[in-house]
Amino acid sequence: VRLPLHYLMLTGRHSLAVLVTAVTHEDGTHHYFMISKLDDIQIAYYSSDTRELRPTQTWAAQAVGAEYLQEKTRDFWGYEEEAKAETLSAGSELSPSSTGVHTEQLHVGCALSDQAPVDPRFQYAYDGRDFISFDNQTGTWVAAVQPAVPTKQLWETGSKAWTHFVQQYLQSECLGTLQSLVQQGRAVLEQQVPPEVLVSRTDSPDSSITLSCHARGFYPRPIHVSWVRDREDILAEKDSSGILHNADGTYYTQSSLEISPQQQDGHRYACRVEHSSLGEPVFVWGKGGVNGRAQGLGAQPQGSYRDGVRLGHRKVNIPAQHQCELV
Repeated sequence: VRLPLHYLMLTGRHSLAVLVTAVTHEDGTHHYFMISKLDDIQIAYYSSDTRELRPTQTWAAQAVGAEYLQEKTRDFWGYEEEAKAETLSAGSELSPSSTGVHTEQLHVGCALSDQAPVDPRFQYAYDGRDFISFDNQTGTWVAAVQPAVPTKQLWETGSKAWTHFVQQYLQSECLGTLQSLVQQGRAVLEQQVPPEVLVSRTDSPDSSITLSCHARGFYPRPIHVSWVRDREDILAEKDSSGILHNADGTYYTQSSLEISPQQQDGHRYACRVEHSSLGEPVFVWGKGGVNGRAQGLGAQPQGSYRDGVRLGHRKVNIPAQHQCELV
């Protein structure tokens, strides 16, 4: 069962992620970089070049306060030095004879779904492979590869200070910070930007037609694009771009449908777009992929429409809230 997109938005799930990358070069130089994200919005970064935790959203800085940012800057000074040693140690364990560039990654995160904690994460990777991760339910570490076992034993039976810190961070600090950020940034997190929908057509030498439905500039990320024939869901798409991130923080997706010559006559095809910013799904209809118009499902057409618009030629006049163009 596919839930309506507006339901997915109302469930109130939000996440905080800290993504760290530490790179050691063959000449011994070291670079350290961190970004922090609330849901899909970058809110802060730290790098070995600036050696300062810098917020990228004013409301995020206000949510945590200047004192917290200064405290975390000092913490990252220590993390950066520790990462140098950890990268060298992991490198000697995983690739004793290896030289060149090595990368250590750390993904830390927590989430709230309807105010309930879910999906805590504290996970290390080395040179693109999982290394070790923390199991918050058992309070133990899970070694992904044999060379990580000594680290697991050290953190569980030797000095337990790091394990205690990780537990405290995931169960308290991360969730508290997440709640403050969500409260301060609610206006940004709940913004709704409708997609601009465009349909393009490509004719093949074998007389088949490929229709491509483009939905761009939408926010938030969840969207559903599907193909309909004669008002019956749902045709299998030929290709999809997935949901891609635009530089301005919005999203883009493309879905394509191939129609053979035998499937063109006597049938009407539509690209259907559903998004939480739209009051109802948007349909772009066409007969055999040739003529079409767009309208909201379940509503009487409003405004002025032009029938028989050929793909690739003219714009369809439809209400502003569902404006799209056949190109």
